Amino acid sequence: MKELGRGGEWWAHPVGIAGVRLMPGQPIVILDSHSGSRLGRKFPMADYALAHLLPSAEPGVQVGGVMRLRVIGVRKVDLHLGLAGTGSRLVLRGVPGTRWRPLLAQRRRDLEENGFVPLWDEVEPSPYELEDEREFVSLMQTGRDLAWLGSGLLRRIAIFRNFSTAYSTRSWITGYRWIFELDTHRDVPLAHDTFLDCLMDDVWGLPLRITRCHCDCSLQGTTRRGYQCTFYLEHQRPDVPGVMQIRFRWGDPVYGDDARQRLEDLNADREWLDRVLPRRTGRTSGPAVREGGPR
Repeated sequence: MKELGRGGEWWAHPVGIAGVRLMPGQPIVILDSHSGSRLGRKFPMADYALAHLLPSAEPGVQVGGVMRLRVIGVRKVDLHLGLAGTGSRLVLRGVPGTRWRPLLAQRRRDLEENGFVPLWDEVEPSPYELEDEREFVSLMQTGRDLAWLGSGLLRRIAIFRNFSTAYSTRSWITGYRWIFELDTHRDVPLAHDTFLDCLMDDVWGLPLRITRCHCDCSLQGTTRRGYQCTFYLEHQRPDVPGVMQIRFRWGDPVYGDDARQRLEDLNADREWLDRVLPRRTGRTSGPAVREGGPR
């Protein structure tokens, strides 16, 4: 969840994940067909996933990718992954026609030609990974402390698409804060209350509570061309570390007026695009402002 959200700007689905199926013992993560850059280029999502997820070492430099992640096997368009030393399993499902073995071979060649050491076929934790775990203790601990949030969000990834009016979702981690930035076009209601209610639903959501917020919805309808409402969410139990910060941004498309065309080029669903980036629409009065403080 963390690594896929890094480095890209455009996907047909949030962070390039089209869906998740919770199969016993090994969740299946269904990938988009492509990932797009802010420069307007696009890359096969399978390539993007391998480049961001599979661990490799540059001798003398920190390991890149997901520490201890290993390729367990390939079956048709499914790439089976695990964590060395654990029973954890996960499947990456590519689009029809995805050929993981040639992509893995090419990824290995590219790394080795540039002086990197691929680690995804190692049975045990590699010396490079063990050294990083000793040297970057606090960083590794932060990853473990935020694992509950990443795992929970991955299993609820559809909330970002189905209950949000955002056309773009980006995320990154700073310290103990996992930041999500959701951009909504100025002619579409922001509707962040609906999204938050689903995210914190007692049955289907995560055990989160809003600890701090700043809402600028009162500025909608004024001459200001955009604004940002920021919410901080933490676990309902105060002893569980980690903060989820959500920035709901409303205004003109962040990266230009061609946002819809770029998403169409990435095979985004037209019905969804008509909802979040309509071609022509009147100005809206906007959603009601959330009253009161954190709940």
